[in-house]
Amino acid sequence: MGSDQDENRRYEVIDALRAIAVMLVLIFHYTSRFPADYIRFDHQMELPWQGVVGVYLFFIISGYCIAMTAERAGTVWMFWLQRFTRLEPALIACIAVTLVVVAALGLPGRDVSALDGLENASWVPLFVPTPLVDGAYWSLLEEAKFYFVFGLIFHLWPDRVLALFTGFTVLGAIAQFSGLWSDHQALVYPFKGIATSYFFFPYSLFFLMGIAARRSTRAVQTVVTAGCLVVVIKLWGDSSFSAWVITLSILGVIGVQLRDIKIWRGVSYIGLISFPLYLLHQNVGVAIIRWLAPWIGSPYVRIGIAFCTVVAIAAFIAWAVEHRFRRRIEIHAARLMSRTATSA
Repeated sequence: MGSDQDENRRYEVIDALRAIAVMLVLIFHYTSRFPADYIRFDHQMELPWQGVVGVYLFFIISGYCIAMTAERAGTVWMFWLQRFTRLEPALIACIAVTLVVVAALGLPGRDVSALDGLENASWVPLFVPTPLVDGAYWSLLEEAKFYFVFGLIFHLWPDRVLALFTGFTVLGAIAQFSGLWSDHQALVYPFKGIATSYFFFPYSLFFLMGIAARRSTRAVQTVVTAGCLVVVIKLWGDSSFSAWVITLSILGVIGVQLRDIKIWRGVSYIGLISFPLYLLHQNVGVAIIRWLAPWIGSPYVRIGIAFCTVVAIAAFIAWAVEHRFRRRIEIHAARLMSRTATSA
């Protein structure tokens, strides 16, 4: 598995991959995601990729890192606690900032109430239809489903986790391509469509590639990755989108395992703050781009200002909230869980 020093070196490369992923999403949202008249550009910008390809790279990184986290967590409850404490402090802070900025600068059609913000912070959208504070939060819901499923599988059958998650992904593919249960309606909101929710397919493909990179030999990784990429072609055909997904998938699977590579500090720092940056970038950045239009005609200058602003806010949240409170919350919650278990 490697020493602590090896893991630290690996994290540098993983941070670089996170930086690539978040920049692919951010640039897309600041250029091609919205109509020119909405974002107040004089022409529609077009990019050769969609922002979701960056999210797929995030999912591969997550599959790898979550497998590593599960190996270190003593129980499934501790695993879920570590995931919650990893996300919640920054999520609350980013929701608050987004609500304030959107209320102050305006973002027609994308503003939500303070109650919606509270429900987002409480993960209510996992269970009840609730407007998202930022549309980019959809990937958090998929991450949460992955944590739940993977956590159960790993702590019940740790030696078979790759095989069982592969089977889980295959079930999702069967449901997707066969149309089985496509009209199924469940009582719990995110599980109303089995293929896209119970099995969170096709996102499971990318989590699976990350798990394989952590939990198997190179030969098995190659087989799993090749199989997932065949499904990618089946889903999206012989298209430029498939080419982007395939390229980034291979980059992700190889990259999370690389060691002894020097990464420019500026790149790795973007990766370090990538979680709050991802949460903030879309609505806050687009609101800034729109708001600056009467004073700054150049869309590129406005994009640059928006980018610098959201990076600065994300850096502050990462320093003041995410890394400062995450460990403290985890320690106190672990003590509470220990006392509860002892008293029981």
